[in-house]
Amino acid sequence: MWKNYLKTSFRNLRRQKGYTLINILGLTSGIVASIFIFLWILDELSFDKFHIESDRIYSVMVNSERPDGIIDTYPANPSRLKETLVNEIPEIELATQYSFESAVLVKHKAEGFNEIGIYADPNFFRVFSFPLVKGSVDNIQNKLNSIFISEDLAIKLFKDETSLEKTILLGQDQELTVAGVFKNIPDNSSLQFDFVAPFDLYLQENPWMQNWASGGSRTTVLLSENSEIPTNKIANLIQKNCTECTSQPFLYPYHKLRLHGEFENGVNIGGRIQQIYLFGIVAIVILIMACINFINLATARSGSRGREVGIRKSIGANKSELVIQFITESILVSWIALIVAILLVQLLLPFFNQLTGKNLALDLTNPIFLLGLVSITIITGVLSGAYPAFILSRFKPISVLKGDNRSLLKGQSLRRILVIAQFSTSAILIVGSIAIYQQINFISNRNLGFNKENIIIIDQNEGIVKSYDGIKNELLHLPGIENIAFGGNSIFSVPITTNDPVWTGKSENSNINFKIYRCDEAFIPTLNIPISNGRNFLGTQDASNYIINKKAAEAMGLDLETAVGTELEMWNGKGQIIGVTEDFHNDNLKFDIEPMIFMFSENLGSHYFIKVSNQASMAGLIDQVKGVFKKYNPEYPFEFSFLEEVFEREYQNEQVIGKLALSFTIIAILISGLGLFGLASFTAERRTKEIGIRKVLGASSKSLSLLLCSDFAILVFASLLIGFPIAWYLIREFLSTFTFHTEIHWTLFFFTGLLMLGLTFLSVGYHAIKTAWSNPVNSLQNEE
Repeated sequence: MWKNYLKTSFRNLRRQKGYTLINILGLTSGIVASIFIFLWILDELSFDKFHIESDRIYSVMVNSERPDGIIDTYPANPSRLKETLVNEIPEIELATQYSFESAVLVKHKAEGFNEIGIYADPNFFRVFSFPLVKGSVDNIQNKLNSIFISEDLAIKLFKDETSLEKTILLGQDQELTVAGVFKNIPDNSSLQFDFVAPFDLYLQENPWMQNWASGGSRTTVLLSENSEIPTNKIANLIQKNCTECTSQPFLYPYHKLRLHGEFENGVNIGGRIQQIYLFGIVAIVILIMACINFINLATARSGSRGREVGIRKSIGANKSELVIQFITESILVSWIALIVAILLVQLLLPFFNQLTGKNLALDLTNPIFLLGLVSITIITGVLSGAYPAFILSRFKPISVLKGDNRSLLKGQSLRRILVIAQFSTSAILIVGSIAIYQQINFISNRNLGFNKENIIIIDQNEGIVKSYDGIKNELLHLPGIENIAFGGNSIFSVPITTNDPVWTGKSENSNINFKIYRCDEAFIPTLNIPISNGRNFLGTQDASNYIINKKAAEAMGLDLETAVGTELEMWNGKGQIIGVTEDFHNDNLKFDIEPMIFMFSENLGSHYFIKVSNQASMAGLIDQVKGVFKKYNPEYPFEFSFLEEVFEREYQNEQVIGKLALSFTIIAILISGLGLFGLASFTAERRTKEIGIRKVLGASSKSLSLLLCSDFAILVFASLLIGFPIAWYLIREFLSTFTFHTEIHWTLFFFTGLLMLGLTFLSVGYHAIKTAWSNPVNSLQNEE
């Protein structure tokens, strides 16, 4: 029986080659998009799940209440908290403490590399599943001179030599012995590093972390099996040891941090998981659009299969057998589309990886992935074929064989509804993807209040600090170098905030938070930050003086004239405000400009900023700059980036989302166009005789072409009326997450409408013109 179903299905598909090709192309496009989204979602969901006890691993987070009542949530906590957790919370089986990742010079003999690493205690490799290929975790116990390195770093440092017990230099003066080699960290680990040094060594260099009010490290715990999260026992551990502290620790599942890591006022509000939901919905929508094509084309050509159904029923075929036959035909098309889709995905996967910054692979041996593919194929086939199968199987054989075609012409209303739904979805996707790109362009082109062009950034290290004066003098003598400055972390998102500043007239109840940025006297001129009143730093003579922005002056209750000269006490001691800058963006554009204070510093920071003239030849100049740095700092590899690149990385996630949205929108448009093309073909075929009569009566080819196109144009207009309000609402919600954003302009909807109409006329126009220009004699001779 099944053999007969398959043979009949193959015959029908071969007989209707054009119809089959359109369906396969539409379903292939939908499955390709679904596979890419499925791969991306699987990768995102797999993050940090590879740890053997991932369900029992919890990160220690801290809720810290500001004076204004706002609660900040972060993973940094006091270093003394770990020991307290182990001693006082019996539900905790193990706890490990480790630093944040940082780039440090790792050197063996004459060769050195800047590598990302962490400092961790011995339990790190017991809590997390980062397996060792050489050495033992016990080797790190209470040893300050041991280090663990990755397989890749071992190869870089020692080539084919044995790495164990070899000595390497970490930074400028830490000589450590390799105690073990661990497997390279998998891509789906949110924690990425190439070496693990003893945490006690880090603690010795940063004794301030012993203070209960500080937070310079991370703590992760492994709960005992079947134990509940001891929330109440943990909440007061910091305040019990620090009466002035407002921080409250809590446990949060470690594997959820990547996707559910955003908190607002102490409450989890999601995070990247919203992107998973978004693109999961997009995948489902695109598949449904491909199924709509199948349904529309199958019901449209029902007249050509009516006699087939009538004959089958007259010789004994029952309704269930016919349903199975048509669904089998649909699933067969889905399987063919799947095979083509897999080939296309394999071909396009490198481009997709480049687009998303991932390293995805099409693993057909993965049972989850394989089950997903089979499920997508069968569900798509059943969804596509179910409705046409039940419609066709209900035909009455007597009526059909007598030539009564009224029952065969049913379903026009449904086809119109499905076309409207399809094009409404396309309109939403088009408007949405364009809006995302407009916001990205708005961010890229916005005047930030300072100059980010032609500025080279070089990370600070001990070698540069020791020779900075010599490096700076030589660099300034190079043609093309305008200035060199020293500053702190990212100027685009200044991380340090405090309410410590004290100024004349500050009220006792003041709870204003200020962003703090350390820099030298060259920083403000190098980035061309305008000073509206007062002056810049002059050097070490201003070590205890401060510069503020207009927002800070406003927050302090000072006007521009009285602000300069006002006494201000901060971490550099008592001093004066010597200058007020214009406001500039000192945070992500999702947030407002914050009050900010510049503190003078020549070495407490992390970056050097080199301003290059517009006329300079960048490639040659980089080589000259490298030569200067290697002359004074030969131990360290020369690495650099551009300030513009740092800015782009700040919005990398939005850029990826925009590119993915545009890519899947193009696929959705392709599917809609294919469906419309096929439907127009059958519509034109069905109306051939009507067109012939109209032509005989004097209708022109132009008017007949417009007549055929107008039916579909009305459907597109209806879809725009439905899609545009939904698109407007979704765009408004997206843009509302940015304090600074582009506006929703009417031209966005106007050009989207033109694009949709253009797609309609391209899809329908060919068949309309072909039918309108055909000889009416041929159509009127046809006795169908």
